[in-house]
Amino acid sequence: MDLVLILLLALLSDLTVGEYPVGLHPTVWAGRVTGFLIKPGFRWPAGFQFVYGLFISLAIIALFTLPAWLLLDWLKGINYWLYIVTGAVLLKPTFCLKQQWQVAEKTQAVLEKGAQVPLGMKGLFDTISHSDAVTRNDIISSSVRSIAENASDFVTAPLFFYIFLGVPGAIAYRVINTLDNMIGYRGKYEYLGKFAAVLDDLASFVPARITGLFIVIAARLRGFGFGQAWRTMLSDHDKTPGPNGGWPMAAAAGALGVKLYKAGHYEIGQSTRDLTPGNISEAAGLFRVSMTVWIITAASTLTLVSLMRG
Repeated sequence: MDLVLILLLALLSDLTVGEYPVGLHPTVWAGRVTGFLIKPGFRWPAGFQFVYGLFISLAIIALFTLPAWLLLDWLKGINYWLYIVTGAVLLKPTFCLKQQWQVAEKTQAVLEKGAQVPLGMKGLFDTISHSDAVTRNDIISSSVRSIAENASDFVTAPLFFYIFLGVPGAIAYRVINTLDNMIGYRGKYEYLGKFAAVLDDLASFVPARITGLFIVIAARLRGFGFGQAWRTMLSDHDKTPGPNGGWPMAAAAGALGVKLYKAGHYEIGQSTRDLTPGNISEAAGLFRVSMTVWIITAASTLTLVSLMRG
């Protein structure tokens, strides 16, 4: 029952305290370490860049995962409750629930007031390439897409690895996802970040599909378009550039009956109604229900495994 207690305590921390301060957040530190260590790689040809990016990625994952594993293993033999509390403290920053719908609520409030989208808030959404002309519908679409995709990256995936590999597994996934977000894309990081990008695709493969399924289930529970969510997920999941993000996004688009898009890149879903700020709260509702069901499933799985082990 150790892992169940750690999970419940970490969830309580997320819902009451929220995110750690920026200066103490492990994800921020992983990003800073990555930014510092990746710089020398730019000096070398493409092949060497790839090897260096591979080495740096594995080193950073080990740097954050290994100490956590050693610390928890040591504490388990010293004091049970200190082990549980420390495990929860380390697990909490690997996932994020409360902040997801807080951002959605702030975005919806701005749009409903008819105010101009603040410049700082535009940075929260990857909506338009080569343009600053962010429209109302761009923000709505991007917000819904972010909620759906983040359900996989910030909840399903870390807890998926937590089920199988404990706290170190969840930390490893968070570092992998951070590496991908920082260097796993084309441009100047084409070769340095290629290993990180592929590793994140592999790590997120199963969780993304689980998330899509649970969003479909949430559509049924919330009274949205269950059948449409299922059909859209199956038909439109491959319209996004990566192999994973389209699954939860397509499920959400189908459930809400809206067309989601990234301007100039892709469109997902069939529009049965216009985009409105209310779609953001609907997406947040899908997020809460789907992730609640997922967390119950994860906790039940851990409990069952614990009971089977005696």
